[in-house]
Amino acid sequence: MSALKRKQATSKPASDSVKKRQKLDQDSHSKSRRSSDTASTKPNAAKSVLSKEQPAFPRGGAGPLTLLEQKQIRAKASRDVAKELENGDLFSAKVTTQDGLSDDSEIELDQAEEKQTFAVKKKSSKKTKKTAAGEETDTVHIESLSHKKLNEDSLLLGRITNVGSRDLTIALPNNLTGFVPLTNISKQFSAKLEKALQEDTDNEGSADEEDLGTELKNHFKTGQLIRVAVRESAESNTRKQESRKRLDLSIEPTVTNSGLSRGVLAVGITIQVAVSSVEDHGLVVDTGLEDGTTGFVPRKALPATMQLSDVQVGSVFLCTITNVGSKGKAVQLSADPAAQSLVKTASSIDAYLPGTLVEILLTQVSEDGLAGKVLGLLDVTADMVHSASYQDKSAFTDKYQVGQKVKGRLIANFPQSERKKLAFSIVHDLVDFNGKAEDRFELSSIIHRAKIICVVPGLGVYFSLPSDAYGFAHISRLSDKTVDSLSEMSGPYKVGSEHEARILDYNPIDGLYILSLQKSILEQLFLRLEDVKVGEVVSVTIEKLLVGETGVRGLLVRIAPGIHGFIQPLHFSDVVLKNPEKKYREGVNVKARVLNVDIGRRRLELTLKKTLVNSDQPIWSGWDSLTAGASAAGTLVKVDANGALVQFYGPIKGRLPVSEMSEAYIKDAREHFKVGQVLTVHILRVDAENHRLTLTARDPSTVSKNDSSALEAGTLVTGTVFEKSADDLSLRLKSTDAIARLPLDHISDGSQNKRKSAHEKIRVGQQMEDVLVLDAQRGRIATLSNKASLRKAAHEGRLLKSFEDLKEDAIYTGFVSNITDSRVFVRFAAGITGVINKSQIPDDQAELPDFGMKTLQPISARVVKIDYSGVTPRFWLSMKTSKASVEQAQTEQGAPDAEKEVHEPVDEHITSYSDLKVGTITKARITSVKETQINVELAKGIQGRVDVSEVFDNIEDIKDRKHPLRQFSAKQILTVRILGQHDSRSYKFLPLSHRTSKNVVFEMSARPSMISGSQPAVLRLENIEVGQSYTVFVNNNAEKSLMVNVSPAVRGRIRASDVSDDLSLAANLPRHFPVGSALKAKVVAVDVEKNRLDLSAKTGASTKVLTIDNISAGDIVAGRITKINDRSLIVQLSESLVGGVELVDMADDYNLADPARFQKNEIIRAYVLQVDKPNKRIYLSIRPSKILSSGLDVNDPELSLQGLSVNDVRRGFVCNVSDKGVFVTLAHGLTAFVRVTNLSDEYIKDWKDHFQKDQLVQGKVISVDKDSGHVQMSLRKSHIEGTYRPKIAFNDLKVDDIVEAKIAKIETFGIFIEVTNSEHVRGLCHRSEIAEKRIEDATKLGFSEGDIVKAKVLKVEPEQRRVNFGMKASYFADEVDEDEGEDEGENSEQDMADEDDDEDISEDEGVDLDFGADKDNETDQDSLDNESEGISIDLDDKPAKPDTPSKGLSVGGFDWFGMPQATNTSTKRSADDLSDVETTVQTKKKQKKRKPEILVDHTADLDIHGPQTPDDFDRLLLTDPANAALWVQYMAHYISQGDTDAARSIGTRALSSIPPSFASEKLIVWVALLNLENAFGDDESVDVVLQRACETMDPEEMHARLASIYIQSGKTQKADTLFQTMLKKFTQNPKLWINYATFLFDTLEDPVRARALLPRALQALPPFAHFDVTSKFAQLEFKTKTGVPEEGRTRFQGLVNLYPKRLDLFNVMLDLEMKLGDKEQVRGVFEQVLSRDLKPAKAKPFFQRWLAFEKKEGDERKAEEVEARAAKWVAKFKKEE
Repeated sequence: MSALKRKQATSKPASDSVKKRQKLDQDSHSKSRRSSDTASTKPNAAKSVLSKEQPAFPRGGAGPLTLLEQKQIRAKASRDVAKELENGDLFSAKVTTQDGLSDDSEIELDQAEEKQTFAVKKKSSKKTKKTAAGEETDTVHIESLSHKKLNEDSLLLGRITNVGSRDLTIALPNNLTGFVPLTNISKQFSAKLEKALQEDTDNEGSADEEDLGTELKNHFKTGQLIRVAVRESAESNTRKQESRKRLDLSIEPTVTNSGLSRGVLAVGITIQVAVSSVEDHGLVVDTGLEDGTTGFVPRKALPATMQLSDVQVGSVFLCTITNVGSKGKAVQLSADPAAQSLVKTASSIDAYLPGTLVEILLTQVSEDGLAGKVLGLLDVTADMVHSASYQDKSAFTDKYQVGQKVKGRLIANFPQSERKKLAFSIVHDLVDFNGKAEDRFELSSIIHRAKIICVVPGLGVYFSLPSDAYGFAHISRLSDKTVDSLSEMSGPYKVGSEHEARILDYNPIDGLYILSLQKSILEQLFLRLEDVKVGEVVSVTIEKLLVGETGVRGLLVRIAPGIHGFIQPLHFSDVVLKNPEKKYREGVNVKARVLNVDIGRRRLELTLKKTLVNSDQPIWSGWDSLTAGASAAGTLVKVDANGALVQFYGPIKGRLPVSEMSEAYIKDAREHFKVGQVLTVHILRVDAENHRLTLTARDPSTVSKNDSSALEAGTLVTGTVFEKSADDLSLRLKSTDAIARLPLDHISDGSQNKRKSAHEKIRVGQQMEDVLVLDAQRGRIATLSNKASLRKAAHEGRLLKSFEDLKEDAIYTGFVSNITDSRVFVRFAAGITGVINKSQIPDDQAELPDFGMKTLQPISARVVKIDYSGVTPRFWLSMKTSKASVEQAQTEQGAPDAEKEVHEPVDEHITSYSDLKVGTITKARITSVKETQINVELAKGIQGRVDVSEVFDNIEDIKDRKHPLRQFSAKQILTVRILGQHDSRSYKFLPLSHRTSKNVVFEMSARPSMISGSQPAVLRLENIEVGQSYTVFVNNNAEKSLMVNVSPAVRGRIRASDVSDDLSLAANLPRHFPVGSALKAKVVAVDVEKNRLDLSAKTGASTKVLTIDNISAGDIVAGRITKINDRSLIVQLSESLVGGVELVDMADDYNLADPARFQKNEIIRAYVLQVDKPNKRIYLSIRPSKILSSGLDVNDPELSLQGLSVNDVRRGFVCNVSDKGVFVTLAHGLTAFVRVTNLSDEYIKDWKDHFQKDQLVQGKVISVDKDSGHVQMSLRKSHIEGTYRPKIAFNDLKVDDIVEAKIAKIETFGIFIEVTNSEHVRGLCHRSEIAEKRIEDATKLGFSEGDIVKAKVLKVEPEQRRVNFGMKASYFADEVDEDEGEDEGENSEQDMADEDDDEDISEDEGVDLDFGADKDNETDQDSLDNESEGISIDLDDKPAKPDTPSKGLSVGGFDWFGMPQATNTSTKRSADDLSDVETTVQTKKKQKKRKPEILVDHTADLDIHGPQTPDDFDRLLLTDPANAALWVQYMAHYISQGDTDAARSIGTRALSSIPPSFASEKLIVWVALLNLENAFGDDESVDVVLQRACETMDPEEMHARLASIYIQSGKTQKADTLFQTMLKKFTQNPKLWINYATFLFDTLEDPVRARALLPRALQALPPFAHFDVTSKFAQLEFKTKTGVPEEGRTRFQGLVNLYPKRLDLFNVMLDLEMKLGDKEQVRGVFEQVLSRDLKPAKAKPFFQRWLAFEKKEGDERKAEEVEARAAKWVAKFKKEE
């Protein structure tokens, strides 16, 4: 092995070693020939002819041996053989090798290669001299295998260590490892693989790889011994600084049996074969020999652990020849390694291949290993590892002596050796191989006391381990630091020292463990994936975030070097992370728990959920450890309506049914549980064999009761339906609280349609009585049956429950479970099944299809035979009755002859069955008295019944109404009249006598009126009319109603709310109205088609049923509570009518308004407040003042908007909490709004946490708008306890009023002021009204915005909504109440502090939409700036002053986030006047102005705040549909309410309503829609709006607007992308290039990209635009903070050179340089322009400007120089003229 080969102290290239060896060989040969008496061979001569092999390249290029040399060699060989036979010692004398060099000399040559060249020559000379003296030696070089010594001719013995899906891993000698791919197995396997691929292609992937036998695990076993051939040795870089060599191998017999032929085969020789076919007695195998020799492996020659049926075609085995046989016959082989024997003889040394057991004659014994010969011809060696000399060197040399014979196994060949040589091993586990692995320690385990037994300097050390095991550690694995040298006698790694080591690997061929003493390895938690245990908590490092289309799709983490894991998004956290990349960054260490380890796929999954990571619950990772009742935490990986799938650790998954998710009823699991949720569940039942697990999340104490083992099959139980699905019902049984299942097939007898109909009638919560337990097995949910036939059989004891009850000739009732052509299978309780053969079926049914039967049909049959021979008894049934049982069956089943005589009649006049006719009056004897009927006997065997409704004529005749039949007793004789028959199976009343019926009793009446009447008639449903009264008797109790009997044939229902005038009785129906109770009831509704009858037991109850049409406000009705939630009650008033009770309507004192005080199904009285017929809603009140008496004390009276006044203190319930405040419900239909500023007197940081829905609060009304219905409240304690001063509205202002105001804006002509504590009432104080003296400019008075002033109302114009103020001192001369003024000032300051939040109620949320433009534009002296038209984008980040236009990005007058910058406007509309914010629309000059006089003013009814409801907006838009500002305000209204979809629809509606001629108005709406999508939509929605806008508007304009919006909202990257898109679409627009450059300079601060735009622009734009564009780019270098003025000067200089006549360039340059402040640069520009030949008219302005500059910035001397220069220039010009 490469790790164990002896390392050279100083290694040199292989080519140098070969050259030295050749030279030394030649010298040795020449000296030998001169000193030897015998003829010598030529240098590099070919090998002996005995080997039958010529070398490919003879050394020295010489040809074959001469005849003389061949003869001498034969003679020498004959003497050696004879000597061995005589003395048994082949090596009594040293033998010279055929090339003239002794083996000792060859060893010394190898040793010489490890030292200096000088030493090599010296030792070689000495050996040569010895050889010349006649001392012949024959030594063999002992060497180990390594990658460098392998080539494509190498054959090795290996052992399979891993069987993968695509290759085999083979352990080779000397710690080498190789891999056998699928294509290098055998030709038979390759054929199967090709067939699988072909069928997979033909069937489009439907072929099953396992069925076609192409799975490697079905062909090979781990530990199998096999011979391999090297196909390729390559290096594959797996890491940056590591390279690992990979050996590609082949096990095909054609290459692994190289050199074998039929003629050289012998017993004991190993040959590798591939299975061709599997026969009954053995295997036919392919040997791969060229002559086509086949082999046969008998069944008995297979290994003991292998079955013949398990062998697959294509499998490869290493076999031993047991019989060669004659030519043409198959060779007999054995595949059992334990039966392998030594090779006794062979005709050629080519027959000795790796794997063969041989006897070796030792020729050399040293500490480095052994060397010997096989049959005196073949050289073999064993290195230190395979001779085991490292274990004890002294004992080794004593144990093995030269001339000794040992048994060994050949393990490899040396194809690069000069002479044919093989490696062998005497390791016990390999020589006596039995196919079992000898691993004594687990990999990665730590050996605490590993003792060093051998040290190989420069290579490593060998260890002795416990349990007689051995290990090896390379020198690089001894320490984390570099170990320079090793010594046996000294140092930390000397022989005998003990160390702590860790096992890295095990090589079964070498029998050695590979160890490491490095501290980092010892402390490392995991070395390989197999070390990681499921459920273990580990610390991991995030290496990579895997990002997909939907975001982060997983985390790749590192647990240890070379061990990585994956974390799914489901396991990032216990909660869903919207931005997991912010929490988990690369390089971060986190704590995780291992979820699953898949060794085959090399996959490791972990979780970061804290609930799982920190859980101390048991880890479920294997099916064998699961037991019922155990609990653990799991993750929901799938949730559907019927339950959830829970994932635990490893492969463990379980099903959590919806019925087991909670103690309460859950209809749909998705409403309460979500994927990724962690739950603690308990095992309900487990099937480890089939890997099925059923879980429960219910309380363990409850779950323990659900075990169906407490139930007994065949018993009758009562249960309540708690879950209903399409296929079954789930019931909770009363007695045991167990859960049982009632399948659809067993809901009732009859056809499938009938069963479905019965299934539909059953409701959740319904109680089902006398349900049969059909099957109850431990650990499973019990199965029930509601079939009447089976239930009756259980009552009568005819239902088979167990095999102990099984008796021959007994008749049992069951149901048909299956029908075949020859038999019928009948199933009973407890899963017991019997068989009815065709011969036992009645003759009239035997020939019918399916014997006239159907599956699930009830059937009774007689047991005819029982077989107890098996574990479970078998029995056969018959439907044919015997003679002995005919009479009994007729008696029991009621099919008597009409003339048959009756026995022991009660009435002596009855003699036969013919006397028992309908209408017959007779006598009957009471046999038993039930709650609802009297059972009687007419004669022996003739039964009858008297229903309770046929006993009394009037309710007054009943003494005990709760127990009417208690006055009767058994054996009492009654006079009765026969009415008909009653079917005891279907419980149906039969009006005629059905003599053939098997389950009937006589139905009779004991009513006096019926007996005395002449024509008895039974009351039927069709005879009943609404309003009639009857005496009824309770037949069944339910939670919602009573089922009553009106007659034996008519049943009805009384709702719980109609059972009595005293509704308290309805709270417990079973107690107050037990079964059998008598009631006087009136018919309310009759439905003959649906067989329904509704009655009412109320006194004087109306015959009408409450409906939405006949109920009205003010009615007091009774109802049943059907649903209770946190804020309301749902009350059922009738079958189709329900009403709701809100919190404010539950009590007169809101402290008692708690829904928890009520119970479900409770009967209450309610007062009808409102009936909303269009929406079919009814609002109820259960206030005592409404129901009982209006004179009761009421703490919280009912309120209405009309009765509500400012300063009223009221209580209410919080109904909503928004960002701007709280909404409080004061009364039914009345809601007040409390702004954030009015929530508390104190500052509350997280005010939302202090208010919750349904919270009771108290506040003072501060504003009531009866027109719009808006109410505002304040919860401030100061407001509640004091008197709140309402805000001043516009209509409250009167002339001469003195107000306190705040300065809003200052203009030259006056001051705009806003009244404090007002609803944004603004007005103008003209400059003539500010002071007594004349004022020309109000801006110079020293006022500033925000100053508090006192003003007098001079004029109010309600129509124009204008007010004029005066501030002269004379206006306030008469004011003497200073205290009041101070108080008002204090209140005003408080109100001013709150005014920013004092917005309209409708604008409580969202982003304000505002729009306006300032027509005042800043002029530029630069003529070039004034040349551009259209859109301009100026990116100055400085905030604009209030009276100057904003220098931000223009959005066409639309500002999503801010207030308008100006209020001046020339075009006024009514909508603009109504708005809080004065807005203007900048229109084109060509657009016609609309006359305001044609507009009709409908705004008189509107609040001062303008439109606040959709109706207000719609009314205004009817008068002005083209008003874009109003449309945008409409959109803002919905945005404030959080309804973006409605805002979008308003925008779409605006575009369709605005006429096409108003393009500028449409533009405003489009910009608003883009703002809307930018703020609340996504990229896709923005693109959709942009595309739509480009279809009707200028595309370039719309793209520019969107770019402005992106920049305003800070989305610079999107703006950059959009600019790049615009450059491709609108290349010819110079302004676009300039705007983009401005954006890059100012916003992105990327001047490099900006400057790179200019060459592109000049290339794309036409030549006439080059001047302007270059000039603008040059100006940006001066104007932007990232620009370089010198760059601008260079560009300007280039323009001056190209356009020398463009003097305006100099003006621009002068402006820029003057603003920059560099005086010298300014003078340089003047010098440059005046150096040109200019006419006086053009030069004069420059001189004048220069002179002005010097006077302002320079000095007098400079100014005089300019004047002198100007005079000189003028004189020069005149002289030239």
